Amino acid sequence: MNQPAHQPVLLNETIELLDPQPGEKALDCTLGEGGHSAAIAARVNGVDGGHLFAFDRDQTRLLTTNQRLLAQNLPITAIHENFAGACRELTDRGVRLDVLLADLDTNSAQIDSAERGFSFANDGPLDMRFDPSSGPTAADLIATLPESELAALIKEYGEEPLASKIARKLTQNRRQEPILSTGALAQLVREVYGRRAAQSRINPATRTFMALRIAVNDELAALHVLLGDIVQGAEQAAKGGWLNPGARIGMIAFHSLEDRPIKRAFNDLVRRELADHVMKGVVRPGMAEQQDNPRSRSAKLRVIRLRKPL
Repeated sequence: MNQPAHQPVLLNETIELLDPQPGEKALDCTLGEGGHSAAIAARVNGVDGGHLFAFDRDQTRLLTTNQRLLAQNLPITAIHENFAGACRELTDRGVRLDVLLADLDTNSAQIDSAERGFSFANDGPLDMRFDPSSGPTAADLIATLPESELAALIKEYGEEPLASKIARKLTQNRRQEPILSTGALAQLVREVYGRRAAQSRINPATRTFMALRIAVNDELAALHVLLGDIVQGAEQAAKGGWLNPGARIGMIAFHSLEDRPIKRAFNDLVRRELADHVMKGVVRPGMAEQQDNPRSRSAKLRVIRLRKPL
């Protein structure tokens, strides 16, 4: 099987813990380059009914990845939609899931593409939209939000200690000229950090960029909708909800704003005896994977299994 250049995080661990079986129905909430999707689809393939459904907000990437996986004769249906709509979409199709994966990382190809505006590594337009066909860009938010709202956004979503000073710098500079490029934004944040930039473990602009990306794509709201649907699915599993009894659910988070609600929701389902932890705590990438794929370093995988009726 030809693998895409993109390196799916915790691939072996994810497949081992989710344990997709021939004939099962599975969902990959973020198709991306298809690394996880290909592995899951290959496992559910071979028996009538085995199928993978995959969501992605980037229509161009979805079509490209879908065509590649279909060419490998993998049973996949790609859906151009936010994964917040997964429960509704699959329920409308009469699908009940045995496996659900949500890898919440930003796609590497998107990050590395300067024109998408996710990264300060290469100068490009300040966009950051997962779906480039709709919604306000990061430049739009910087241009229109009041200073207080911009500061709150950077502090809450980026956990940035200098959020107020950064917001003040941005609002002062936008009066002189629009802030339209990733390079311009990164430079303004570095100016706020001043000499502290040399002492920072990460690029000073990292937290501000993350905050804007989360806000532009409403990422946390989508995650909360998905978690709510998972909880409801667990409650209704024995009665015919969108999740089958025994369904395995895995989520890979990359920062605490994602991991905290996942941990809370999973622990609550276990406490209510609706699910069991597949393993204790979280699974993190080993040193070999971290060295091979530095972006994997912050990844945390949690997996639960819905209980079957006695």
